[in-house]
Amino acid sequence: MLRLVSMLVRPFIVAILLAFVVGYAGAQEASKEAVSQTPLRIVVMDPLAKQLACDCVAGYAQRDYGKLAAFLEAELQRPVQLAYGEALASPQIGGVETVDLIIGKFSVVAFDARRIGLAVCPVAMLSGKDGSIMQNGLFVVRQNDPAQSIEDLAGYRLLFGPEDSDEKRSAAFATLEAFDVPLPEEIQSKASCSTAALAVAENDTDACVVSSYAMRLLEGCGTVKKGELRIVGVTDPVPFIGVFATGRVDREEEQRLCRALLEIKQNGELLTAMESKHGLVRLPAITSTAWNDWRGPGRHALSNEVPNDLPPKKQLLWSRTLTGPGMAGLAVADGYVVVADKNLDETHDIFRCLDADTGRQVWKITYPAAGHMDFTNSPRATPVIHDGLVYLLGAFGELYCVEMETGQVVWKRHLARDFAAERPTWGYCSAPLIVGDKLVVNPGAKDASLVALDRRTGESQWITAGRAPGYACFVSAKLGGVRQIVGYDATTLGGWDPDTGERLWELLPELDGDYNVPTPIVVDEKILVTTENNGTRLYGFDADGRIQPKPLAVNEDLAPDTATPVVLDGMVLANIGGLMCLDVEDGLKTLWEVEDDDLCEYCTFIAGNGHVLVTTQTGKLYLVKADKQRFDCVAKLDLFNDVPLEDRDVWSHPALVGNRIYVRNMLAVYCFLLEPR
Repeated sequence: MLRLVSMLVRPFIVAILLAFVVGYAGAQEASKEAVSQTPLRIVVMDPLAKQLACDCVAGYAQRDYGKLAAFLEAELQRPVQLAYGEALASPQIGGVETVDLIIGKFSVVAFDARRIGLAVCPVAMLSGKDGSIMQNGLFVVRQNDPAQSIEDLAGYRLLFGPEDSDEKRSAAFATLEAFDVPLPEEIQSKASCSTAALAVAENDTDACVVSSYAMRLLEGCGTVKKGELRIVGVTDPVPFIGVFATGRVDREEEQRLCRALLEIKQNGELLTAMESKHGLVRLPAITSTAWNDWRGPGRHALSNEVPNDLPPKKQLLWSRTLTGPGMAGLAVADGYVVVADKNLDETHDIFRCLDADTGRQVWKITYPAAGHMDFTNSPRATPVIHDGLVYLLGAFGELYCVEMETGQVVWKRHLARDFAAERPTWGYCSAPLIVGDKLVVNPGAKDASLVALDRRTGESQWITAGRAPGYACFVSAKLGGVRQIVGYDATTLGGWDPDTGERLWELLPELDGDYNVPTPIVVDEKILVTTENNGTRLYGFDADGRIQPKPLAVNEDLAPDTATPVVLDGMVLANIGGLMCLDVEDGLKTLWEVEDDDLCEYCTFIAGNGHVLVTTQTGKLYLVKADKQRFDCVAKLDLFNDVPLEDRDVWSHPALVGNRIYVRNMLAVYCFLLEPR
């Protein structure tokens, strides 16, 4: 009977399922058709669009977005509607709730969107006739003015741009600060380049900052006479024309739009109409990944975002001039870059928070920090970003906890004064270590060698007596089944209980005199250490979590004094007089070594995906394949070939986030794109 019922019912079930599948498929097709017929609404805020500019200069500022719209309609099989305006609240735009894309000045769109609460995401940049995606602010004076450089503008009446124009505002402020030119007590601004330039020409003010793209238009339109104004300084570059997707665009649709936009570079006629050399350049938003600590998350310098190739030429997204030399590494998280700096007189530490997309300064912390120290007296410790807070440590011992979003100080301590410690010869270098709710620091006092603070309040949780501090960063790991903190004091390697601060073990090396700078590396519940006198060693642990004094393997040839190696796929890559590769699985045997002038000095390493990014002290970026058989340099870029030799040195550890690498040399921080255009 059951079988008979089954035989009778089955056809009806099949019919119902078929009807459902067919109906669902039909609904999907109908949905796709509805989307394809919904107009793609684009707001154009590009000051070089012909609808927003004058036609005074032949072949310039006449970008034809109508031709771009026609191209996109053909590519997407979807109608495209354009609206033009200088601001998102412009009446011509007619409301932003149905806007899909916005194309305009990067800082203006971002500022406007924040102001009205519109969520936008940058997805591409439009290159100009010269191929650049950047612009600058220009400091201009009258032709007969005695000023010859930015330094000469001290005491001048200056006109800046509005708050939404980075090249005329924040970048200009940063440039003046870099040249030690005080900002006017009262900031005066003009909404447009033409009104500012006219004020200078008519002697209503001494100097102004105009956008680099506008200079030709000012003279071409007759706002000022040709040669009437003279450029005395240029700001760092900032992004120019960006393409932003609104929240109406989902991930799949964004990818379709980007594919269509990137095809522009294949259309010569459209490139001409858009006054662009390379068309649009893909600019993925920064993902949830972060480089929030010394050598990144976990302090192991590993990243799944290491590329397998580099672009043929360096691609600068932005740069920002700083006021002092830099030793501390960069920290990047939540769309921010935190960089340590020093004022020109070397009397104050400065920590700057920059927008990761533009280099625009969001906030800064500064405090007195004067005194002589070898290798500059600027901060050495990488800022540590965690749970909405950033921890900043200066070379003299000043420790600040600051809100990431606002720069507001939550609490502060002083490692030397609070714990009666003597400052190390080369300053405090160890970045604070986050272990749960604790922040572990190493004042190096006799009665307070290692200290755990409540990371939210700064109050002491435990204090452990011991020796003066080393210079390496500490790591947290489970070794021999025991969770512990591992690092150096001035003379020994040690392990500490993170809950109590009790010292679990110590190891005195065979030879004394090591500076103890390179960070210990955790390798499969073992510890790899390397120093200048005792070489590279791999140690195991017993069942109680204590180190076994006899190393499992030793390589005496690899003995760097400062650079920390990286371990990837069973290989140790490091440099001393050249690049070396050791085999972790074969007694730290040297697999190969290569001599290279650029690889002889200090280098930093970021590894992943079978490759290693090597940043040299001279500002070269190598991409090396992780190969046990031979040295295989896949690609190489000279990041600072246009920077004076004395300013190229890179002592600060770079940060890799998405397809961007952030690098600091002696006087500036840079953001480079690593994806081929």
